[in-house]
Amino acid sequence: MEITEIKSKLTLSQVLQYYHLKPDKNMRMCCPFHSDKTPSFQVYYKTHTAYCFSTSCPTHGKSIDVIDFIMYKEKCTKHEAILKAKELADPGAVPKPKTKQPKPEASRVQLLTKMFTYFKNGVHNSKPAKEYLESRGLDYQKTEVGYNSGQFHHGKRKDEELIKSCVEYGLLLDLGVKARTGNPSYKPFGKWCICFGLKNRSHEIVGLYFRSTLGKKEARHFYLRNRQGLYPCYPGAGTKKLILVESIIDAATLLEQEEIKSKYKVLALYGTNGLTEEHQQAIRELKELEEIIFFLNGDEAGKKAVEKYAPMLKAEYEKVKISKVEVPENEDVNSLLQGHSSEIL
Repeated sequence: MEITEIKSKLTLSQVLQYYHLKPDKNMRMCCPFHSDKTPSFQVYYKTHTAYCFSTSCPTHGKSIDVIDFIMYKEKCTKHEAILKAKELADPGAVPKPKTKQPKPEASRVQLLTKMFTYFKNGVHNSKPAKEYLESRGLDYQKTEVGYNSGQFHHGKRKDEELIKSCVEYGLLLDLGVKARTGNPSYKPFGKWCICFGLKNRSHEIVGLYFRSTLGKKEARHFYLRNRQGLYPCYPGAGTKKLILVESIIDAATLLEQEEIKSKYKVLALYGTNGLTEEHQQAIRELKELEEIIFFLNGDEAGKKAVEKYAPMLKAEYEKVKISKVEVPENEDVNSLLQGHSSEIL
């Protein structure tokens, strides 16, 4: 069966039904290819095509047909999508998706998404979290941020399946001893910390970053084990100007400034030695990139990081301008905000 014949026999409606998807009365639905709270995926049954209007979507800017839909949904090659479309187009077949156990990555996404939602709700009821964020010049109503009080596995919240998953992915540490109740004793990871979500290419939460709200002597930060994901997310395909900052707090600081947010994309490194392969791969995908701007700390470590990474990036992206912000001695993005008005940024 040729591709033209497949497309003539297989309707977009059949494909959506196969994946148990249904648009609303305006022929819109939440995009199945990225995290989408407001329906941005438009379905056109007349042409058997669809289009996602969100710039966060990997399909943005492209009208997709039934074969494209299968390719993105199955995360497979074009050839594999054609074979699948051929199978669906067979009038004698009534295929249904095979029931599979969630992939490890899917299970991780489900758990971390659930827990980050819980942590975000926790900010509203936590005076220490609000006071800490205020001290850093951050607004929890503008920034997706959570707070871990370390109580999610106690009392009415106790859920054995949840506890098992949290132990598996590192949110709970099994101490190997029994509590007074006779039940296993666990230590919450990132207790008394504000929390940020790290996202994959599909804008799903695959990692968490924790920053202690305790005094400076105990001011530490933690990444969930098997660190993965970027903050705030993978830059969109249309990114022209990208700011690299040293920390997640610095990135959140810039993203609360509407004038900066509207003109630049921001990406947090994981410290001065934290330009990882995942960061580099995300940058490689930016085909319209014109400038990379280093906005690192005004200390020796920040300066050395620019000296290390700027030539490396310039060698790979000859046509991209590499620049840096001259930060005052021993200042960083967030401290500049704390000591001055936001215009300084």
